[in-house]
Amino acid sequence: FKNMLKYGKHELLTRLDKGMETKEGYKFVLEEELIENPNKQYIGNPFYYSLKYRYRYSNRILAGVTAEKDAGEQSWGAYNKGFDFYSGYVQLNDFGKFKTLVVGDFSASFGQGLVMSTTFGFGKSSLVLNLEAQREGLHKYSSTNEANFFRGIGSTVKFGKIELTGFYSNRKIDGDTLGDSFSSIKTDGLHRTINDLSKKNTVNMQVIGTHVSMRFEKVKVGITLTNLQLNKTLSPTPYPYNYYYFSGKQQTAGSIDYKIRWRKFAFFGETAITNKFAPATINSLGFNPSSTVSLVLLQRYYSPTYDVLFANAFGEGSRNNNEEGLYLGTEIHPYKSWKISVYADCFHFPWLKYGTDKPSVGYDLLIQADYSPKEETRMYARFKFKQKESNITNDSTITPFISNCNRGSLRYVLQYLISDKLKLQNTLEGTYSQKASDNPTYGILLAQDLSYSCTKLPLSFNLRYEFFDALNYENRIYMYEKDILYAFSIPALYGKGSRYYLNINYKLGKALSLYLKIGQTTYIHKEIIGSGLEEIDGNRKTDVRVLLKWRFDCAK
Repeated sequence: FKNMLKYGKHELLTRLDKGMETKEGYKFVLEEELIENPNKQYIGNPFYYSLKYRYRYSNRILAGVTAEKDAGEQSWGAYNKGFDFYSGYVQLNDFGKFKTLVVGDFSASFGQGLVMSTTFGFGKSSLVLNLEAQREGLHKYSSTNEANFFRGIGSTVKFGKIELTGFYSNRKIDGDTLGDSFSSIKTDGLHRTINDLSKKNTVNMQVIGTHVSMRFEKVKVGITLTNLQLNKTLSPTPYPYNYYYFSGKQQTAGSIDYKIRWRKFAFFGETAITNKFAPATINSLGFNPSSTVSLVLLQRYYSPTYDVLFANAFGEGSRNNNEEGLYLGTEIHPYKSWKISVYADCFHFPWLKYGTDKPSVGYDLLIQADYSPKEETRMYARFKFKQKESNITNDSTITPFISNCNRGSLRYVLQYLISDKLKLQNTLEGTYSQKASDNPTYGILLAQDLSYSCTKLPLSFNLRYEFFDALNYENRIYMYEKDILYAFSIPALYGKGSRYYLNINYKLGKALSLYLKIGQTTYIHKEIIGSGLEEIDGNRKTDVRVLLKWRFDCAK
């Protein structure tokens, strides 16, 4: 206990966000209109704020509390008092036989995620060989995401080469309930209107799970078994595409996962089945024939009837069902300072999908060349192309027909260090999109980044200015943005306009740090941004984020 007080590290973070333009949901509405339609206005103020406290003693004892209110949610009034969302955890590591013990809110991931994975994953990327699930087991949950976590208790116990994990979760989730059933789970965590509040914490969800793994020198085998219980019946609104989606009050799923390493080969995979005998499997084989060439082949099959709520394995679709695919990736280092990354992914959907009224096929291709002639200079060129079948409607047809939709992009990035303190980056990207026999549409983006760390001041900042011209949504361009601590954003830019942001990090002392981000998007030939209660009059959208971090030691 004395060591915990003396050597424990504390961290307190408070964050405030504000959109500078007034959105439709915050405008004055007459009382008579609100009586007629109470969802015509947000019930709270336009500020987002959160508070986080974290404690760490070495890596053995971790504890924390999180509280959050989204913009538009009420902080004090008739509908809510205090924060809208609270979360907390205590995690102990390496205590005797206990490898992990977590109480409160936690995440769980096993195998390749076919049965259980509540951690964030990016899917296909230019890191073409990184297909294996990286994080396994139970971990504390300190995010402000209000949907993808468990609340209860879990532990992992070690017996030599065997690890046994068990967990139990019991918490409320949001659902659009009607009587004893609900059609969908609300996952955005927003409770800004009366309608949102009517869905808050309306469904009780209990999950119990276990995972047993055996590790040897070159082989690992694991077994996962989970059971989900809902107090109300999940009954999705019937459409042909969701005919096989999970419905009911309970679901059981189990799987076997495996990893084998032998010489220059690496094999991993997972095979699962539900209580309705719906199968799914994912398997990958990696091969390193030389120090300059690496290959990976991945096969997956997710039956149309396989639909597990907490599955999050590799795939083209947003959920692991109704998909077959074959992925081939390679990374080559042909010369010094060069790296070539390529993947090709072919996929087939045996049943209908949302927006595609028949079984369909498609493929995805990426080629990226990285070149670093000097330590201070790096550049890469990336080509991406995807073809999928989708419903098409036009002026000459009333009934949709199925045709190919093509989308491609070409990006060039140049990064160079002017000095140890100054870094610049240039980005140029063009996009292409075509539906059926329609004329193709195009988009373009130009961006300039500047990062600088002051010599005499504890100050660093990032600045970006970008211009985009992508009138159609199909030509949207995703650009990762640096952000304040513990936040990230990847906005989709489309239309015609420009965007800038300034990111500042200033250390106010040894223990106190300030993070600030200001960003603004300006559109050309646009008088309204957004829709519904998020609508903004005008052509500009400005956001400000501020975060204050205080690290302290009670012993000092």
